[in-house]
Amino acid sequence: MAAFYRGMLALLRELVGSPSPEHMLSTALDGALRLIPGAQAGSALLREGRDYRFVAIRGHALELPSYPLSLEAELRWYGGSLEEALQAQARITRPSPELSGLSPKDQASLQPIAWSLNVPVPLLGRVEAWLCLDRFQKTPFPPKALAYAQELGKNLGVALLALKERQNTQARLEREERLAHALSRLSAFRRAEELWAALPQLIGELLGVERTTVLRREGEALRVAFAMGWDAPLGSELPKGAGIAWVALSERRVQMTSRDDPRIYIRPTHLQDTYAAYIPLHDGHQQDFGVAAAYAQSPFGPEEVSVLEAFGRGAGQALARLEAEAAQTRELARLQTLAQVSQHLSTAQTSEELLQKVVKVALEQTQASTSLLCLYRAGEEVLEIAAAAGFATEKAQGARFERGRGLAWRVLEAQQPLYLSDASQHPEAVYLSGVRTPAAYLGVPLRDPEGRLMGVLSVDTAGVGGRLEPQDRYVVEALAEVTGVTYSRLQALEQAHRETERYRRLVQMSADLETLDDPTQMAQRALETLIELTGLSAGGFYRLVLEQPQEGKGFMELLLGYERPGDARLRHFSRLPVVLGKGFMGLALATKEVQHIEDYQSWEGAWPSLQAHGLRTLLTAPLFLRGAPYGALTLASFGHKAVVSEEDSALLEAVARRLERALERVAHLEEIARTREDALRALGLGLELRDLETKGHTDRVVALTEGLGKVLNFPDLEGLRTGAYLHDLGKLAIPDAILLKPGPLTEAEWRIMRSHCDIGFGMLESLGFLSQTARNIVRYHHERVDGSGYPFGLKGEEIPLEARIFAVVDVYDALLQPRPYKPAWSQEEALKELRRQAGQTLDAQVVEAFLALVAQAAPAPNGS
Repeated sequence: MAAFYRGMLALLRELVGSPSPEHMLSTALDGALRLIPGAQAGSALLREGRDYRFVAIRGHALELPSYPLSLEAELRWYGGSLEEALQAQARITRPSPELSGLSPKDQASLQPIAWSLNVPVPLLGRVEAWLCLDRFQKTPFPPKALAYAQELGKNLGVALLALKERQNTQARLEREERLAHALSRLSAFRRAEELWAALPQLIGELLGVERTTVLRREGEALRVAFAMGWDAPLGSELPKGAGIAWVALSERRVQMTSRDDPRIYIRPTHLQDTYAAYIPLHDGHQQDFGVAAAYAQSPFGPEEVSVLEAFGRGAGQALARLEAEAAQTRELARLQTLAQVSQHLSTAQTSEELLQKVVKVALEQTQASTSLLCLYRAGEEVLEIAAAAGFATEKAQGARFERGRGLAWRVLEAQQPLYLSDASQHPEAVYLSGVRTPAAYLGVPLRDPEGRLMGVLSVDTAGVGGRLEPQDRYVVEALAEVTGVTYSRLQALEQAHRETERYRRLVQMSADLETLDDPTQMAQRALETLIELTGLSAGGFYRLVLEQPQEGKGFMELLLGYERPGDARLRHFSRLPVVLGKGFMGLALATKEVQHIEDYQSWEGAWPSLQAHGLRTLLTAPLFLRGAPYGALTLASFGHKAVVSEEDSALLEAVARRLERALERVAHLEEIARTREDALRALGLGLELRDLETKGHTDRVVALTEGLGKVLNFPDLEGLRTGAYLHDLGKLAIPDAILLKPGPLTEAEWRIMRSHCDIGFGMLESLGFLSQTARNIVRYHHERVDGSGYPFGLKGEEIPLEARIFAVVDVYDALLQPRPYKPAWSQEEALKELRRQAGQTLDAQVVEAFLALVAQAAPAPNGS
């Protein structure tokens, strides 16, 4: 299982970098054939519209089919329902080639398949892909193959979703860049006729199509004026209200249709494209200039609408600027402003830097004394000043205004520019200086390329008075337009970077947790990552101690804490009183659910003692061990409210469940260790009683052997303990007449007695869980370094070190205890005897270490 998850993590890292779904599925198929036991061949299919197409085949004498397979055919081959497939349930079936949906010729290649393991990959309510793993041998897939395949399918769905989102983000960025490029090209034209003539090519480049048409409004008709890529009926006219082009212009909305739409007025029979998009060209205010049409073989996507509408507005504004002969000077200034704005803003590397540049440019290019840029925070229904420059703006950054407070709200609600010659006459106007004086005001809504409201850019003459000229409106509107596109692009790039970094950190944390067994280390790693990924500043791993179990009262003990550098609050939370069902941790344990407290300072269940330390946002996941409350994993912020998403809560809960599994594993291992220790001790005591050993012999030699092993840095202390418990196991087979004989043994009886080493070793030979260290002690503990021992007469280092260690302990304890043939020796006499035997029958270095151990344990003399 561990090897599978390591392989799965390696495969996921490989999938994350896939450039396309096809490449990802091909890589996943190769990984599945490596990871899923029993799989010998396979194929991968990707959804394309309502059908599926093959993207990879391995292990079959079959070329990649070019025809699609229906969902019905895939479900027949899958052998389950669509509901099961949407739940990512893998299934093993005995395939029937006629159910495959393949051509009769290709079906023949399926005959050798004996078993098929089908792995659906659901995504956003549809089965996005299939992995079909095939087995030619008659024996079925191993049982674990199904679980592995199901896990692979779920992970592949997550990876596929991340790739789709990345592609969508990239596509959006590309659309925005194309739009920004097209809009910047509009500003380069100096004559309206040049722009009209270039519109077909600009539309074609923006959409990536080859055939376009531009219809110019002339009075109450639309005339086909320019075209690209086909012989358009130039000069043809559409009366007002006739055709879909007039629908687009009157509604000022892009219209997308197919060539069989009855609303098409001019229907060219020699144009082979099936789909068309009609883009209204208007200035966003009162002037309508015409319609541009683009043609293509495949449908235009709905995501293109906002881009085309933004381009249509941009083209209309450019035409308005160029065609208004009376305002030629202002139009020229606007073109210069656009160029300057683009130049100023193009150097911005971050969205924050961009906003600061915008307000500075607004002051430089207008007669205003103050410039503000407010962003709309939809979730909180406030406008927040994100950038400010000019008069009395020293403390403006970050100021927030509820709906109805401030003129910017009027701009946002009307969704159009607002000019006031004297803002002081309007009660909702807010003066940053606190002094209400006459001042002109101009506010322009900020929109992203899809037309969504982002905020308001405003300028005013507060502090200096005076008016704002008409050309100032053009400057601010142009600035707002470029800002909307550029800000959206930078925000998307920053968001993509944050999501990529977040995903990378989560994958790394998951990989790290897989390598850890200790719950404390797991909690440490998880808390570090969770705090980095959220706005929370500290976290703790707590254990519940119930002092009054009947009343559910006790305290939470902090086992491990982690907080951001510079914070030192957790010391106040190392021991917290708790009542099950009350308080944030008590509620979590009672409800068995993650508890999210947005602001502890105003929470009805708050404790004043905790409020005093500035505790604000809390997120707590309960921990249970074998169904009983164990503790909690808690994240917190101090001094500020943190935004906690549902994803953050789910992530904390997932980490808590993994931590619970680690706690269960540790508790189970501890229980096994205690059970084995008790069993070994009971066996040792039984041997002790049968051999008439002095009471406590077993416990003494086990403790001394382990202590001596620590002094010598012996690597297998557990093996030493086990061997000490079982060293005389073979005496169970020695007859009582010999084992308990009070007098000297005959030579024959000695041979039987000496055989207990080999007998004990043989009894342990089939117990695979015992280490070689333990077995060696049982077999060799009567060997002596001068070769005088038994059963083999080994010398020096021929005797395993563990047996030489135990021999010293065994001799020492035997000397201290009375026997039928000798009285008990004093400790001084026993140690003297060990020194005498050092280098003769006992290992000298081991004896030296043992003497140091005994000296260290001896009580200090009085008066020292």
